Order: sequence, then C-alpha cells, then structure tokens
Amino acid sequence: MSNRARLMLGLVALFTVLAAVFLWWQSERSRVLLQEQVLLQAEKRSVHLADAMGGQVGVLITTLDLQLRELRREWLRDRAGFDAVALEVLKSLPEGFVTHASVSNAEGYVVYDTLDTPLATYIGDRAHFQTQREQATEDRLLISEPVESRLNEGWAIMINRPILREGRFDGTVQLAVSAAFVARRLGALQLSGQDVVALIAPNGRFLARSLDHDDAMGTSVPADRPFLTDLTARNGSFRSVGLIDGIPRTYGWRRLQASGLVVAIGIADQAVLAPLEPALQSSRQVTAALIALLLVSGFLITALLMHLWRKASALEASEVLRLRQFESSPLAMLVMDAETHRFVDCNAAALRIYGYPSREALLASTPMDLSAKTQEDGASSVKKGYAFVEQTRRSGAVVFEWRHKRPDGTLWDGEGHLMAFELGGRSLMQFTMQDITARKRSEAVLQDSEARLKEAQRLARVGSWKRELATNELSWSEEIFRIFEVDPAVTPTYKTFITHVHPDDRSLVTDAYQRSFDARENYDLVHRLLMDDGRVKHVRVSGFTEFDGDVALRSVGTVQDITEMHNAEEALKRLNEELEQRVAERTREMSVLNRELEAFAYSVSHDLRTPLRSIDGFASLLEEEFGETLTGEARTYVNRIRTSSRRMGRLISDLLALAHLNRTELNLESVDLTRLAHSISRELAATDPAREVQWRIDEGMQVWADRGLMRVVLQNLLGNAWKYTGQTPHAEIAFTHGVGPEGSPEFCVRDNGAGFDMAYADQLFEPFKRLHAHHEFEGSGVGLATVQRVLERHGGSVRGRGAIGQGATFCFHLPAP
Repeated sequence: MSNRARLMLGLVALFTVLAAVFLWWQSERSRVLLQEQVLLQAEKRSVHLADAMGGQVGVLITTLDLQLRELRREWLRDRAGFDAVALEVLKSLPEGFVTHASVSNAEGYVVYDTLDTPLATYIGDRAHFQTQREQATEDRLLISEPVESRLNEGWAIMINRPILREGRFDGTVQLAVSAAFVARRLGALQLSGQDVVALIAPNGRFLARSLDHDDAMGTSVPADRPFLTDLTARNGSFRSVGLIDGIPRTYGWRRLQASGLVVAIGIADQAVLAPLEPALQSSRQVTAALIALLLVSGFLITALLMHLWRKASALEASEVLRLRQFESSPLAMLVMDAETHRFVDCNAAALRIYGYPSREALLASTPMDLSAKTQEDGASSVKKGYAFVEQTRRSGAVVFEWRHKRPDGTLWDGEGHLMAFELGGRSLMQFTMQDITARKRSEAVLQDSEARLKEAQRLARVGSWKRELATNELSWSEEIFRIFEVDPAVTPTYKTFITHVHPDDRSLVTDAYQRSFDARENYDLVHRLLMDDGRVKHVRVSGFTEFDGDVALRSVGTVQDITEMHNAEEALKRLNEELEQRVAERTREMSVLNRELEAFAYSVSHDLRTPLRSIDGFASLLEEEFGETLTGEARTYVNRIRTSSRRMGRLISDLLALAHLNRTELNLESVDLTRLAHSISRELAATDPAREVQWRIDEGMQVWADRGLMRVVLQNLLGNAWKYTGQTPHAEIAFTHGVGPEGSPEFCVRDNGAGFDMAYADQLFEPFKRLHAHHEFEGSGVGLATVQRVLERHGGSVRGRGAIGQGATFCFHLPAP
C-alpha cells in the first residue's frame, strides 16, 4: 500500500474516532455540569440546615447552663435539700438527655451524684476537671470532649461550671450529657439514610455523630477542615469523603459563638444525584447509539478504500520480496576480495556493529583496522587472521572468535563465520559476525563467581552436593571432599557418604531424607561423622528434592562442618553450668546475709527505743521537779541530754524506714511529679508561713514509678532545699526537668541555700554522713541515702553538685516504662 493510501485511511479513521470522542465528551460534559448545579444547590441547603441545627444546639446548651447555675446556687445554699433539686432538674430535661448530675471537691473526688453510686470516685485526672481547676478564678461554662463515664456506661459529654468560695476553687458541678442521645437528636435532621449530622468540639474532636456514632467517639476530623483552619469564620461549606464511612458528601457548618462548638451537616452526593440517574442513563444510551452508528460508517468507508488499494498493496509486497537478503539481514555482513584482502561490500548491520558512520568509511578500512593488535590468547591478529583465511580456502568455511576494535578504540568480542565463494569468476569471502561481548563477560563473571563460591565454601566449611535420581549420579563440591577426608579423585557415591556417617546416626540420616522426599519439603539435621582414625566430626546437613509434577528429578543440599562450633558450645555449656552454680551459691549467701542485717537493724532499732525513752523521760522529770534548784550549767546538761536522745530517736526511725525500703513491694503506675511537688511545697510552706520562698515547678512532669516511694523522694529533696535555704534572705527553690548527659529525661531540684563542698560529694548518699553541723541544720543524714535507695530500686540513679554558699542541685532519672 502506498503512502497516499495509508494517509487516506488514517484520515478516515482519525475523523471517525475524533467525531465519536467529541460526541461522548459533549455528553459527559453536559452530565458533569448538571451534577455540579445539583451539588451546588445541596451545598446551600446544607448551610441552611447547619444554621437551623446550630440554633437548636445553642438553645440546649443555654438550658443546660441555666440548670448548672441553679444546681451550683443550691449546693452553696443548702446541701441538705440539694438531692431533691438535682433530681427535679433531671426530670425537667428530656428523658435520656442527661444521664446524671454530680459534684466534685477541689481534690477531684466526686462527693455527690444522682446515680447513688459509692462516693470517692476520682475524676481529678479528667481534662474537664483539670481545666476548671487551672482557671479557678474564671467562672465559665466548660464543655468537655467525649469521655467514657466512670459512673455510668457509655460515652458522655461533661458540661460543668466551677464552684468558687470567696474567689477560691472549691470543686465543680457537672451534668453528664449522653453522647448517644445527642447523636439521635442530630439524626432527626437527616434527609436520607446516608446523610450525617455531627457535633464537633473546637479542637476537632467528635462530640456526637448521627451515623456510626460509636466508631466516631474518641476520633477527630482532619486538621484541614475550614472551621479548624480559620477559627474566626462563623459558617461555611466544603466537600469531602466521610472520615468514618468513606461516603462523598457536601457539608455545611456553623460555629456556635458562645461555646465554639461546630454543627456540621453532610448531604450524601449519591442521595442528591439519585433523581438525575434515569435521565443521565437515557442520555448515555442515545449517545452510545450515535457513536456506534458513526463507527460503523467509518468502518464501511475504510473497507471500501482497502478494496480499492488491494492491488497496490500486492505490488508493494512483491517489491519488498525483491530486496536483497544481504541488506535485510540483522547480522553484520562484510564481503572481502580474497586476493587483495580489501572489503567490497557491507550491510547496515555491519555499520552498527563495527561503529562506522558510513558505508564508504567502512569499505575504505582493512581487516586489521577492525581488529585488536593481539587476540585473547596473546597471538598476533595478523598471523591468526591469515591462518583463518587459508583454512577457509581449504575447507570453504570456518567459525571462530575474534577480538575487534572500533574507531573510538573500544574493544569488543565477536563470533564470526567466514565463508568462501565465487561471483563472476572473482574469489570472494563473506564475514558474518555477531557481538558476543556481553556473553563473554557473563562467562567471566560466572567463572569468577564459581571461584568465589569455592573459596567461600572453604572458609565457611560448607560444601554442596547434588544427586541425579534418574542415574543415581552423585556430585560433591571440593569442600565436601575435605570434610569427609576423601580423595577428590574418588567418584562419590551414596555408599561413600553413608559409610562415613557415624553408625549410631545412619538411621537418623536415612529417615530424615526419606521424610523430606515423601513430604516434598526441606530437611535440616545435625549428625556425626566417624573418621578412619576414630575421630568424630559434627556436620549440619540440609537439602531438598526437585520434582517435575510427580517425577523426582534430583536432590540437592549442603554439608557444613560444625565440629569446632559444637566443641565450643559444649565448653560454653559447661562453663555456664559452673557459673550458674556459683551464682546460685552467692545468691543464697547474700539472701541470708541481707536477712541477718535487716533483722539486726530492726532488733537494734527497737531495743534502743526503750532506754532512749527512759533517758528522755528522767531528764524531763529532773528538769520539771528540780529545775529551780539546778545550776545554770546543770540545766544545760539536762537540755543536751534531752536533745541528744531526741536526735537518737530520729536516727532510729530513719534507720527503720531505710530498712523498710528493701522490703516494700513496688506498685508501678503513672505518677504526676508536678502535682506531687505542688502538694509537698504547700505542706512545707504551712510549717513556716512567715517564710518567703520563690518556687518554680515545671508542668507536665510524668514518670512510671511507685507513687508512695516517689513522694518519699520528693519530700526528702524538696525538704532539704527548704531546710538549707532557711538562712537565705531571698530563697529560691526550683523543680525542673530536661535532658540528662546520656540523652534520657532528667528531673532536678535546685536551691540557692547553704550548698556543700564538692570535696565531700562522695559522702552525700551514705547513711548518717552529714556535711553540716547539727547546730547549723537539723537532720539525721539518712534522707539522701533513702532517695538513692528508692531510685535504685526503680532502676534509676541520682547525682548532686553544689558549692558552699551558692546552693545545691540534685538530679535524678528513672527508666522509661
């Protein structure tokens, strides 16, 4: 077929396809425009519905706020009649809307609820309570995120107000709103089964959802929603796929100004577009019929043109058949004059493979111009080329490998076929050449890989084997001959293998191979070899059998010499057994010694209390009954006796507490160090209200530890800071957290008090070692030892640094849970 015929057929086909595509595109464009108009109307409707629902939700919140204010006034006025008022408030609200009302004290414990549950339920860890307590001076309504109620099953939205007494936070009064009830009320506005109405907190948390309510609880909407990106906007709309169910919807939303809550109404695209579907389906059918008619017409025109140009195509085919095979061959071909050794013809494939830009440039070169100076075996290309030419003259053809060189200097390997023939009384030779450079490189890589494999097997003492099941022929790698200590000249057989297996392990080896064969699975086992001189080796044998359908072809596997490894494992096992025995003995000895030391400390502490009480008692009687007759020096002696006995009593108490730490069982949980530190600081301030101390306690300090023991740690560290800043005019105490030297979380107590000399820092955590005199600061010297003992029991540590007159810093860390 001529180019003109092809062009005409192409134009007809192109016109037909373009017309069909344009018709379909126009139909789809009309459908899309119609859908967009319908969705735009749905968007406006969703905004109106969101405004309406927002007004209803605002009224409900205002109603609940009024009831909360009434409950708070009644609680402050008359607690005796509060229960009747609370129950009346619940009855006045829609049934199921509020599950219960409750009142909590300033510490976070529920002191009243309408469910008649046992009191002392703790809500101090709830976010809604903590927020009110932290902003105690503000009387504001707080709406919480959904929480799983501890007083009633199910998700609840806590709405509360603080109880303030003389401007001080004294607890909260709250109503627990059923999230499921709110979801049902929202669902009353659904226009179809796929529409959704949601109430969302200012931070994006779901408060209620008319569809999939339980799945939505505890989750948040994506941060890219317009009511989260622009907090000043009051309402709006957007289109998105449902977060829970994946249904495309058009959403309208409204923000409630008083509470910041967002009401969002999503109208499902499918419900909106469903009425249009019959008309759209009819339009598609009409369009498809028109396109089919257009394609049939184009096919008929094309068939007619093909019939007209069929004869021209036949002539063109006959012209192609007359093309010379020489020119069309994909193999590189060169024709050389056998007498002058000059090239007389070449094809296009030869230009590509030899790297010449034109036919004239290639024919102007000589065979040696195309060859490397020497061949792969080191022989001269000139001598070797003449030898192949003479061999071709005698035999008519020869096949050989030849190393070539392109004009740019690139070397490549070719496999050639040289054939002698005559044409018009002229002796000619034809080279047919193909590039085998990649094959040669692959062979070299394969040989190098085999050599590396042999070396790797030798180093790893792993050999490979293969057994052809059809011929029962067995082949071993060199390493297996070394492992079995068999001469490589010996042809391996199964008998050669099995006779080297230890007699006690032969049935084990045979059974393992047979099970692997029957189950068509791999096997792996360790067995022994018995050498000719009586030595025993241990080897690991693995393998599998290849099948072609039900026919077993061959078995392959590996053998690894693990004798040294086995001997090392046996030696290590014996050493571990000896170590375990020694550790057990030392553990028993340490347990007995610890029990004896604890019993001694307990006994000594208790035995010393009675004489100390007697000394203090008689000294007190002496001072009371004979105080007027005693001289001043005698009264000083009596006071020193009483002071020393009281100090000795504190030492005994500290000794008992220190001994008790070793017996206390750890009860690990999440501990809020910030809150604990605030509590201890208030206790210390109450002991001396006249003191002015500037406290700094970081927020958000949490650890995983025993709550009671961590209180002991902070009481000692903060108590020391309080004590040693007692003589500082502008005392400062800080409890902060940061990153320690090893990159782990670290907590530090700092003060600007008396400090200490770092030369004696090694005595800080030793019991009864003090760096200050008793007349300067009281104490027994056990506090820091107690701190260190508690932290070590948790797997942590403590360190201290300071300077005289410049304060001290004690930092500790605990391991992560």
